[in-house]
Amino acid sequence: MIFSKQALMRTIKPVDTIYILALLLLLAVPFLLRPARETAGGNALPLVIVSPHNEAVQYEFEHAFRRWHVKNFRQDVDIDWRNIGGTSEIARYLDSSFQAADKAGLPGIGLDLFFGGGEYDHVLQAKKGHTIPCGLRERHPEWLNEAIIPRHFSGETFYDRDDRWYGCCLSSFGICYNEDSIKYCGFSSPLRQWQELADCRFFEHIALADPTKSGSINKAFEMLIQQQMFAQLAARGKTAENAQAPDLVEGWRRAFELIRQIGANARYFTDSAGKVTVDVAQGNAAAGMCIDFYGRFESETIERNESSARMKYITPDGGSSVSVDPISMLRGAPHRVIAERFIDFCLSVDGQLLWNTRVGCQSGPIRYALRRLPVRRDLYTTAYLENMSDPSALPYQNAGRFIYQTGWTGPLFGVIRTLIRSMCIDTHDELRQAWAAINENGGPAACPRAMEAFSTLPPGAEYSTALAATAATINNKLEEARLIREWTIFFRDQYKKASELAKEQK
Repeated sequence: MIFSKQALMRTIKPVDTIYILALLLLLAVPFLLRPARETAGGNALPLVIVSPHNEAVQYEFEHAFRRWHVKNFRQDVDIDWRNIGGTSEIARYLDSSFQAADKAGLPGIGLDLFFGGGEYDHVLQAKKGHTIPCGLRERHPEWLNEAIIPRHFSGETFYDRDDRWYGCCLSSFGICYNEDSIKYCGFSSPLRQWQELADCRFFEHIALADPTKSGSINKAFEMLIQQQMFAQLAARGKTAENAQAPDLVEGWRRAFELIRQIGANARYFTDSAGKVTVDVAQGNAAAGMCIDFYGRFESETIERNESSARMKYITPDGGSSVSVDPISMLRGAPHRVIAERFIDFCLSVDGQLLWNTRVGCQSGPIRYALRRLPVRRDLYTTAYLENMSDPSALPYQNAGRFIYQTGWTGPLFGVIRTLIRSMCIDTHDELRQAWAAINENGGPAACPRAMEAFSTLPPGAEYSTALAATAATINNKLEEARLIREWTIFFRDQYKKASELAKEQK
């Protein structure tokens, strides 16, 4: 049967056309944002990856995987990297793309892999059905054990029991600082803890990323919150094992008081987490919060290019767990076989050695020292450590001081970023004015009424059963927008009140 063009067009509903056009537009955005790069030959096999990883990681993994693939399968691979932005922006892109694809009746969105970002967003994508089992547990069951890749460590989960995502490298969170700049601010000793960033001497000298755009910085804030909860438990003579929700209330409140003070000290909240370490290294900010490898990478860059040791990174003692950056196969992956091979490569010894081996060493990167830590436990031996950039960063030995408690804040990950946005970003001018007024009139101890107004949390944001309802609310975008508006008005009023009360201290 032959259809005319007019008849064929009549079979496509207008609403389907809208969804198809919307999907094509979504798919075109990352294609247009691809950076110029070296391409493989015409007979190379294609692979499409969306990733928040920086250019250094993309460059080293592309070149190493292509060499590995040619060696093992005698054919080159052409990797098409799609650069959307940070992990949170990628997650929003995947959500909208799959929604459009589902409505248009399409099996996938033209992407093979989601590579990088934190566990939280990979877990959400798996729950939504956007990622699928990749078969690694059948191909390499010998890797999935305590001696090589444990399923759980320091309270964190390292891979999905249903085969949908696997941690590729380890991450912790901490503070980057410029030795020269912190001396200028009045600090004579190195920084050691999160709460030091709340010191008023850092006013307008802290660099922060926006947690609604960066999953890594939101995880850093979560680490700060849990450390305060641990501290309050210790003050009550309790442990994580016998803690109950009422025991955590004061830790939650104290943590958000610290976050407000740190936010008030901030010069800005950037969309790019990588900007923080660059600005700190160049002295445009004295210190900031970052994921470990951004701090280490920038420190090495400054030492190599400028022969300067001014850029430092530390993980606060007892202030961070060790978590993973996973890789997931996306539903409807158009090049599944090559995608499976890339996942296998990332978890193999060859792929793992790229993360921390020094440039120029055998099996190491060819241009960039990535300064990340491999997930494979069997690589932390003398034979491998002697070629590593960070041989003393032993995550399986050093992470015992902090055991992440998923039940405390894991379900509230979205609430944390929404609360920080309302509390520190959308109200940044009023927040800074209140903090300045408090410190100009004797500091927090001299302004108790002002600090009470400054530190008050809005309804639905206290650590109680109401918080669970808030967490459910923000899954609805309209309800989240309403909540952000209400919270923003609340904080703006509180900061104005705090400013007025502080000035009354004179």
